[in-house]
Amino acid sequence: MKKSVTIFILVLLISFSAFAAVADIITQSRIAIEELLSKQDSGSFVQLVEQGQGVVIFPTFYKLGFVLGGQYGEGIVLRKDPQTGKWYGPAFVNIYGLSVGAQAGIQSASLILVVMNEEGINGFMGDNFTLGGSLGVAAGPLGRQLSADVDYRLKASIYSYSVAKGFYAGASIEGAYIKTNDHANEAFYKGQISPEEILKEKTVEGEAKKIVELLEKAIENLHKEN
Repeated sequence: MKKSVTIFILVLLISFSAFAAVADIITQSRIAIEELLSKQDSGSFVQLVEQGQGVVIFPTFYKLGFVLGGQYGEGIVLRKDPQTGKWYGPAFVNIYGLSVGAQAGIQSASLILVVMNEEGINGFMGDNFTLGGSLGVAAGPLGRQLSADVDYRLKASIYSYSVAKGFYAGASIEGAYIKTNDHANEAFYKGQISPEEILKEKTVEGEAKKIVELLEKAIENLHKEN
């Protein structure tokens, strides 16, 4: 029964989200990053990106519910090599979620994850995994600067942010399910390729490189301000 309900919700969610062209997912991801970086107190996010090993961007993250609820989004993963500073990707992924409780309606927002360590980034190199458990997930800290007495890298593998209607906030997504988007990866790279190959061998180019440039410029500006 539980399995059939889950399948029903996922089918319903997918039917409410028009499949975006692969290139458009990257473009919309860039726009989502631009919007987050435009917030005056996005400094903590930028510091996490500098310390971390990657970002995952779902430019449109849908929440749909009527007693039973679900979440769905299509996005990209970009990995930063901690030794060289080079960025790799994008690898395409989907996110799913299921919830029960008093809820109704449809909401959409951008969801951005900062992956802090190797354990976190390794999760996105496989076919699928669930956020939470041993792979700690937490709402991202807000404000211009991280607290000086807290090492966020030791507290969670992934930090999440939600951006919608002119504001942003830390987002709770523990228990959400991440699945590789094989069709998008094949369309973008013109053939079969694994997420691990992408995130270890394919350096960012084109529109994805613009996202990296935005992040690196934000890091540079943060250092100038400090």
